[in-house]
Amino acid sequence: MAVAHRTAFGAEIRAAVGTTDTTNWLLQGQLRARRPVACIPLTPNHCRLLREWCQARAHWSTEWRSVVFSDESRFCLGASDGRVLDRRRPGERLQPTCLRPRHIGPTPVVIVWGAIFYDSRSTLVLS
Repeated sequence: MAVAHRTAFGAEIRAAVGTTDTTNWLLQGQLRARRPVACIPLTPNHCRLLREWCQARAHWSTEWRSVVFSDESRFCLGASDGRVLDRRRPGERLQPTCLRPRHIGPTPVVIVWGAIFYDSRSTLVLS
């Protein structure tokens, strides 16, 4: 049950298994409670496009000097922190059943933007 329902509480697992010593049983199976990785799910098309992009630039060396990578992060101020634990074995961190979709919705937010260059970086921009 702990693998099929990774976010089940210990009490739920105890009730389903019918034993009071679930902690040792879970630890023997190397199932430890961890925070799930927050991610935006990738479609097969996303994966294909990313692979094609990487393959087209696999031979680059000096070309990277003219590339800028930028990103922004959105920090929700009014939403729950979403603290949910899942049970997983070592090496299962990125299994689909161990991932937690990120919150999307109208809440107070702060957005931070930044960029990195070959030999430098931008200042952070808050909005």
